[in-house]
Amino acid sequence: MTLVCLWNPSTPTGAASDAELGALLLERAPRVVIAEREGDGAARGSGEAGEGRRLIWADGRGLEARPLAESLLGLLRAHGCPAARAGVARTPIAAEVAAVHGDPAAALTEVPPGRDREFLAPFPVSVLRPEPDLRALLEGTGIERCGDLAALDRESVEVRFGGAALPLWRLARGDDRRQLFGPPPPPLPHASLEWTDYVLRDPERLLFVVNRLVASVCRSLRERGQGASGFTLVFALDRGGAVEQPFRPSRANADPKTWIRLVRDGLERVRLPDAVSGIALRVDAARPSESVQGDLLDRGFATAGVAEAAVAKVLDRNALLVAPRTSRHPLLRRRTEWREQPASLVWARPQLGPGDAEPCLALYLLPEPEPVEVQTTDRRGYAVPVRYRGPDGWHELLTASGPDCVSGGRWDEPYAYELYCCVRADGELVQLGRDARRDAWELHGTWR
Repeated sequence: MTLVCLWNPSTPTGAASDAELGALLLERAPRVVIAEREGDGAARGSGEAGEGRRLIWADGRGLEARPLAESLLGLLRAHGCPAARAGVARTPIAAEVAAVHGDPAAALTEVPPGRDREFLAPFPVSVLRPEPDLRALLEGTGIERCGDLAALDRESVEVRFGGAALPLWRLARGDDRRQLFGPPPPPLPHASLEWTDYVLRDPERLLFVVNRLVASVCRSLRERGQGASGFTLVFALDRGGAVEQPFRPSRANADPKTWIRLVRDGLERVRLPDAVSGIALRVDAARPSESVQGDLLDRGFATAGVAEAAVAKVLDRNALLVAPRTSRHPLLRRRTEWREQPASLVWARPQLGPGDAEPCLALYLLPEPEPVEVQTTDRRGYAVPVRYRGPDGWHELLTASGPDCVSGGRWDEPYAYELYCCVRADGELVQLGRDARRDAWELHGTWR
């Protein structure tokens, strides 16, 4: 394995952030890791700048190491690191020493394959960054260079300096067991199907093919314990070319029924310029499966999966999905109009933001105003309620703020109301209204 280690000996001026540098370097190298040098925490605590102590590791396996290192150095210099240096070796410790302590006249130091131990031998033991006590012990016994330490056998090192010196002894011999790069992540699930004897134009037949692909991809996701937060259907056209249709579920999931509902709605809207000779389904982004609490039918206890299953059962029974459309009508009851929406919006709605779930009171209007008997008192010329009787008996009112006088509708249906926000003795918040045209009191709703 060939490693490229990049190091900037001075604090960069106007340099890009670590995230920006990582994104730039990933254009040239397959994998990049930005990490602090081990053992430099004490130096930073004593007042030294820490920016120049970051090491950038690039995976050079399967690539020409020297051209890759030169290309990465060019990117660093162009983004605020003019003094950057690089080291190339088969082991991390040799690449690090080559970058940090290599030939000062050369910006790039390359260690020949299999010569890591020989390369480290003339350097002082301090390049391995031993602990202060161990470093003093090594100097006291005359071991000053890596070659001197590497020449000892394991038993001698353990007897003279203790077991804590064994990792340093391995580094001096070029035996660095650090795993800078983990195993590459497995590819995201995908499936495809092509045919040559015929072409398809009917959306229902296309949906039949997609159903098979969805089942295969969702099964792979469940085996990995993941859910897709985005997937794309690719339609291969008979005369060449392809049409891509992305989908974004409301949450990461691997439920085939949810995917099919999204796809069915998408097929109704997509316009294909030619017949289809193949379909591919790929997952664009996946996350670990999570159990998110929902708020349908059971406040705070039902999970999102249970909520989705309940909504699916309702929609499968030919129910309608409606969404509110509000206006500026002065009367709250006439301000909202409910309109039918496509069922797929349930599965493709955007994620809620952090502020969307903040607790707050909302006025829940009754389907129809409920006539009530009210006892009032006079306040500045208005009859203010002090108690009212509903179906469950009399209720004392602690306060009644208002009135909010709303009137209008001269050209369609006239109305005139005096609305009061009232707090009952049991703590319930209710809205009482007096229909001034009929001189009748009504209970309009409650706050929850």
